[in-house]
Parts: sequence; C-alpha cells; structure tokens
Amino acid sequence: MKITKFKKFVPVVMGAAMALTFAQSVDVPASVEMQVPGISISRAEAAEVLKAWDFSKDIGGWNFVGGWSYSGEAATSYAADFGGSLKVDVDYSYDKDQSWSEVKLSDWAVSNEAPIVVGSNGAGTISFDLYYDPAQITGDGMLKIKAYGSDVNGEEVINQIVDELGKGKDVPGSNYKKASVKIILDDVVTENIGHLEISLVSYLTGYKGAIYINNMQVK
Repeated sequence: MKITKFKKFVPVVMGAAMALTFAQSVDVPASVEMQVPGISISRAEAAEVLKAWDFSKDIGGWNFVGGWSYSGEAATSYAADFGGSLKVDVDYSYDKDQSWSEVKLSDWAVSNEAPIVVGSNGAGTISFDLYYDPAQITGDGMLKIKAYGSDVNGEEVINQIVDELGKGKDVPGSNYKKASVKIILDDVVTENIGHLEISLVSYLTGYKGAIYINNMQVK
C-alpha cells in the first residue's frame, strides 16, 4: 500500500517523558522511576503486557496511514529480517531540510470496536526494537519516534515522543543498528485504547530505504 502526502505543518509535543533503554538494569524500589542516559528504570517494568506484536510471521493490520511534512511515498510489508519484522520503506529525500518529517503507522485491527483493553492498572509504556541504516543519517540528522493514541470515545490519551535514538547497537551480519525504544507515558492510560499510531520522524535526514520494527508491546 502506497500513499503520498504533502507538506503541512510541524507538530509540537510538550511535556513528554522520553526514554531509550539498552540492556542494563538497576534495582530500585517499586515506587521509584529513574532516567539516566541510556538507562530507564520504572515501576512499569514489571507491568502486564496488554498488547504485543512480535511480527515473527506477519505484520497484521499495520500500515502507513499518512504523514506530516512528508512528501515521499511509504509502504509497509512483512520481512524475515531480524527474526521477523514490520518493514517500513520510507523516502525522506524530498524533506531532508525539514526538522520534522513524519511517517505515521497504525494497526487497523485496533479500533473502537476492538480496543486495547488496559485493565485496572492502565497502560504506562510502549516499547519496541527499531533497526535502521546509520549510513542514511549524516551531519546533525537523527530519527525520532512519536506515539499517539485515543480512547474509544475519540479523546486523545497518548501524544509524546522519544526525542533521540542515540547511537544504537551494531547488528552482527548486517549494516543496520538496533535501538530499543521505550516510551514512558506521562500519564497512565486508564481508558481502553481505540486507536494507536507510531510515527517515524526524520530530523534533517534524507533517509531513503527500509526501517524495521519488532517486539512491540503496550504495558
């Protein structure tokens, strides 16, 4: 599925809690949340998995649903790479001078009729592994992540970003790097989620090629 979107405006997201986690851990009391560069420790770590997509066999209903300040085309497909993943072909080359060029992804299977049920404890995090080609990111350029969601009544309940992916880790046998992304929500979502979007945001890059996602969870 391919859609072309034209330039609109740059969204502003304020008050976002942002975290990028790597394979490190520190013991802290359950009531404590700590954020230091490259490490995130939260009471949400042990939370129940409310929804999971591992993309090991298919991508389900995930597709490209539009963009902001994005002039290229984009498409989603299943790839066997990295143990099975959601492959997103992007082209930011037309928008390489944009400080915010956004490709939006969403799962049509999540809807008001079939929402993500958050239960009595609510939803506090969204996490996934992201694989990208570092050769496509030069100079001051970087990739960012935005999460957006609404409840079954259409009210916004998630709107925040991971502002920087860091250096990522080399993936053996590949020219890609892996970043483990965790978005710690400012407010625990207590209403069932009827719509969820994950956006890949380019900041001053001309990235053209594939980006891969797997092991996505809402907790």
